[in-house]
Amino acid sequence: MGEGVGEVDLVICINMIHIAPWSATLGLMSCASAALKPGGMLYCYGPYKVGGTAVESNLRFDLSLRMRDPSWGVRDIEEVTKVAKENGLELWRTVEMPANNLSVIFRKE
Repeated sequence: MGEGVGEVDLVICINMIHIAPWSATLGLMSCASAALKPGGMLYCYGPYKVGGTAVESNLRFDLSLRMRDPSWGVRDIEEVTKVAKENGLELWRTVEMPANNLSVIFRKE
């Protein structure tokens, strides 16, 4: 990366993690960690599974995504959090949102 490395206060990712291959999430966490300054935040919004499950509408949505592209799908929040942590991003807060979505906020250590 060039300018901006370690200088950004906030990175926002809305409705991407579930509709992209897992490698995109890995890239998001790596790039966000590199771009954020200490104390900076990564804000992610979208549907997630918690403990491997979700409300029925999100499970149907997950199935429809995987039918379109097997590398897509509603992700387990625990797996997303694990990858974030591996990149120096701690889960700061999870907020329930409308339409069974979550705001998931990570803070750079």
